[in-house]
Amino acid sequence: MPSWFSKVFNTDADEAPAAVSDAVAELDDDEPMPAPRRVVSAPVIAAEGGSRVPGDQIAIKARLEPRANACILLVDRPLLTRMSFWAPEADTAYAASPLAASLFDLGGIGTVLIHDMTVTVTRDGSDFSPWEEFAKKVAEQIRAHLQSGLPVLDPAYQDSIPSEDEIRTRLQRVIDEEINPGIASHSGVITLNRVTGNTAYITMGGGCQGCAASTITLRSGVEGAFRQAVPELGALLDETDHLSGTNPYFSELPAGMGM
Repeated sequence: MPSWFSKVFNTDADEAPAAVSDAVAELDDDEPMPAPRRVVSAPVIAAEGGSRVPGDQIAIKARLEPRANACILLVDRPLLTRMSFWAPEADTAYAASPLAASLFDLGGIGTVLIHDMTVTVTRDGSDFSPWEEFAKKVAEQIRAHLQSGLPVLDPAYQDSIPSEDEIRTRLQRVIDEEINPGIASHSGVITLNRVTGNTAYITMGGGCQGCAASTITLRSGVEGAFRQAVPELGALLDETDHLSGTNPYFSELPAGMGM
């Protein structure tokens, strides 16, 4: 079966926008897109418990990522140490993470990413309440779960996660054999900077650095290929300084490629 990269990038430059648009449309039919792994300076939309709370109370702040239809909830303590967890659906959460499972039980949750002191959630489109109201409900559930003493991750699942060396080897193989050959026609290159626990850090270079379609490449192509190679992969973080890109393949999204 052709990979996402051979389908999207193995075309003449003039055909690329339509090919990318078609691939995105197909993915939209399957499941909600995961949130991009980039740091943004979005405003705090809800603060539960204040910035510092004495005693055993747990402070949580929420920050909206409008472009990704996602919300990042920052907890005042580590949730996982050198580990992260990604649940694209409820069944994955129920099998591995009591915390993520409790969030899916709220309803309206599309995906859950737990990394360090944050929980990032997207919505599945079934709940139309304002984000502020929805984020408060998620924050209350996180707090209740942590105060219950239940684990964030099932210990048996945590023990099943491959070693950093094994994850690095599998991801590098995907980059060498699938991703970089696929995006070479756009002068793009992906570099695996490091793997910490089951979290991967990458840089997008060449035509991908600053490209208007880099988020599509990251979310629909790189992330999909990585998770197929390493289902236990947690967070995927893009460390690229996209503002410094000198030769992006697309300076703006062509018509029909809106996300």
